[in-house]
Amino acid sequence: MTNTFFSLLTEILNFLTVSIKLVPELIKVWWFLGKKITLSLFSYWKTKLFYDKIFFIFLFLQLFFSVLPWFHYEIVFFESNESVSLSPKLNSIFILISLLNFFFLGFWKSTWTRLWFFATEMICVIIVLWGYLEPKRTYYDFVNPNEVSTQLPFYLFLISLFFSFVFGYLSFKKEDEVYVHSP
Repeated sequence: MTNTFFSLLTEILNFLTVSIKLVPELIKVWWFLGKKITLSLFSYWKTKLFYDKIFFIFLFLQLFFSVLPWFHYEIVFFESNESVSLSPKLNSIFILISLLNFFFLGFWKSTWTRLWFFATEMICVIIVLWGYLEPKRTYYDFVNPNEVSTQLPFYLFLISLFFSFVFGYLSFKKEDEVYVHSP
């Protein structure tokens, strides 16, 4: 038994020493990779039109605010208040739509991505309006709607959704002027 314990201990020590020796190499690789990705994104950023840049920023903000919790309520457990933040029940739809729009339209545009963008943005608007009209069905179902307060990320998501739509339209319009009508 002591033999197996000592052999296990030596194997763990050998693993740790090899792992510690590899840390500087891993840092170099991650630094190189991060630098390459950052430089390629910067060069890609410089080729974009002004409206595309603003559109890209609002798509990122839409994705960011779709991940954050939108609602807040207080609950009492054994005479102590607990603060709970929650996301809507259909949050995965908002996140998926925002993520796909960010990657499709931030890095690749074609005729079908335009249709995809406007259709998915309208789906988000419909779900948000439906949630406003029936919050227990769309956003949360286990709490009293009168006890729930809406947090800032919800409103920021709506603002980024609106501006994504506007700058998406302007970006597509400008692309048509620059690339389609140019000789």
